[in-house]
Amino acid sequence: MDKTAHSLYRVKQLLPGVFGISSKVVISYLVVGKTGALLIDTAYGFADLRQIVQELTPLPITVVNTHGHIDHTGGNFYFDNPVCIHEADVAVYKRHNSPQLHRYAEQVIRPFQIIFFWRSILPKHPEANDNLRMNFDNFRFVREGESFDLGGLTPRIVEIPGHTQGSIAVLIPEKRLVFTSDGANPDTWLFLPESTNLSTYAKSLRKLESLDFDHMLTGHTEQLFPKRVLSDWIAVAENPDRENGRPVRGNAFAPGVKPVRYWAKGIRSKKGMPSILADPHRLD
Repeated sequence: MDKTAHSLYRVKQLLPGVFGISSKVVISYLVVGKTGALLIDTAYGFADLRQIVQELTPLPITVVNTHGHIDHTGGNFYFDNPVCIHEADVAVYKRHNSPQLHRYAEQVIRPFQIIFFWRSILPKHPEANDNLRMNFDNFRFVREGESFDLGGLTPRIVEIPGHTQGSIAVLIPEKRLVFTSDGANPDTWLFLPESTNLSTYAKSLRKLESLDFDHMLTGHTEQLFPKRVLSDWIAVAENPDRENGRPVRGNAFAPGVKPVRYWAKGIRSKKGMPSILADPHRLD
């Protein structure tokens, strides 16, 4: 048994049959039905996520990547069955899971891990799985409307381009719940080379708003967001305050880009209000 997995991941039951598997920096979700289970995202791959999942359920596991980024797909190689992903994000997966970008991500995490997480979350030899991660190609492409039968639960794919071209959400009608990961949240990144324009992201939020559900779960907090907060997220996407944006530090995921944080136009207080991070030269 790999003790590293137990030291890294923390499991919390959020709803009956719905588990958050957290390494603090990112959340994967496990949805368990009567005959099967769905794992949504595989984190960085610092430790064997499959071990944790198998301890939670003996049922067959289907894995879905909400998008191709390093912190949501790095553990794909631990699973034998094909991983479901939107075809538009395969190139993103390949780029993000290169050894170079993994070392960059580790450098960003390392100085803060003890301060924020009270423990080391990085393996001693993170490069050990570079080849498995980089060369993983056991994908099955999914599109809008495709569903899975978990026995009493029928998760359905919803395309929500914005954060990336191939971002998807997973709607669980029986739970009145939708998993949006980084594709829709209070602080969406839209400055990356694989991000869409702002109007496409706004349309994705409007699509989510049209669905029948009560709560959302995103990629970096286990908070259950009520559907009503979508109106605030939409306000930012459809009417950002272009004159009062605040520049933020760029990173290696978007070389040469100087992102700006925008809030909705007309708000009186920015603290705690939803925002977007966008390239000021790519606003609609």
